[in-house]
Amino acid sequence: MPKMNKGEWGEPYVALRLLADGRLYMADKNGQKRPDEWMNVVELIRHETAERVVKYNRDPETLMVNIDVNGEPIASLPASDFTNAADVLSNDIRTGRGTFEVSEEVSLFFDLAQMVSLKAKSIDKSDIFLTTLDPRSAITRDNIGFSIKSKFGHNPTLFNTARASAVRYKIESMTNELADEINSLVDDKGHAAVTARCRALTEAGCHLEYGGYVVAARAKCEAFKENLDVIDPRLPVVIERILWNHFFEGNQNVDLDVIVDQIIRDNSCKLTRPEIKYPYMIKSFLYAAYCGMTASTLWDGTAQVNGGFITVEENGEILANYALDSEEFKAYLFNNCYLEFPATSKGHGDYAKVYERDGEFYFNLNFQIRYR
Repeated sequence: MPKMNKGEWGEPYVALRLLADGRLYMADKNGQKRPDEWMNVVELIRHETAERVVKYNRDPETLMVNIDVNGEPIASLPASDFTNAADVLSNDIRTGRGTFEVSEEVSLFFDLAQMVSLKAKSIDKSDIFLTTLDPRSAITRDNIGFSIKSKFGHNPTLFNTARASAVRYKIESMTNELADEINSLVDDKGHAAVTARCRALTEAGCHLEYGGYVVAARAKCEAFKENLDVIDPRLPVVIERILWNHFFEGNQNVDLDVIVDQIIRDNSCKLTRPEIKYPYMIKSFLYAAYCGMTASTLWDGTAQVNGGFITVEENGEILANYALDSEEFKAYLFNNCYLEFPATSKGHGDYAKVYERDGEFYFNLNFQIRYR
């Protein structure tokens, strides 16, 4: 039995709970449960590895879960057994610390339920696939892919930082001595003191000029800027303004809906109806990130998902947001996402460090996005 953190244990927990209850409740745009709207779970599919696909078919009459592996029937277990295992696993996750093993009772049940690889292979950004039945319309949706996000542990990431997601600035009035002085500013843990470095640049009278984004190694171009262009050609500037406002203007609020209010007031792109266009841009960016757009790989606008989010709440309740209901799903992301600023390590591009290239000085800022 592997040791995993709270978020990672959330994935097998979702499988157990859905097969136990046979219902997947919907969430509204604020992430709240809609008690009168749910889907019946008919089948659940886990792509454990490229060679191993496990299907669970839940019989609503006998309340048995029939299991097959790669098309071969293997076992049939009562749904109540999944309930017991989900309850014990939920308690294990709540009381666990760091990375941990789960109870022997749960471990033995994983074997019975053919859950060999507990963190299934993600297929097109989806962690789990469901066939669901709408009890009101009797419409069946087959093989819908969902991404699982657990609130048992840290808030899940929507957009992951990368070297290529960094905004690049060209610095005027910089010297080697001043660069060394600014790069020496660190926090009490020895990490780059990003805000202090930005303040030092301003106090030294340096002029920073926005110069696009860092070139992605494989794409050999500013892939993130290219991808943002697909959504809206003005979006690269909007993202840059968000980072500038945070680090250089002192706007410390990280909630995207509040941040965009400031962008609307500033209206740096000189848009008509800014109160409509800026929120729409950011919602579209969040949706694109959910659908598979990254900073390092060129993206053609194609969505890599057909379902949505399944969120595990802190109390173990499971709720879904359908990406198919795109406008409400975008509103959900917009209302619940926030900026985060990752470590200033090499993996994140050594951002907030003054560096020289071809006789010119540069400075980068970077970010990622989580949701509550």
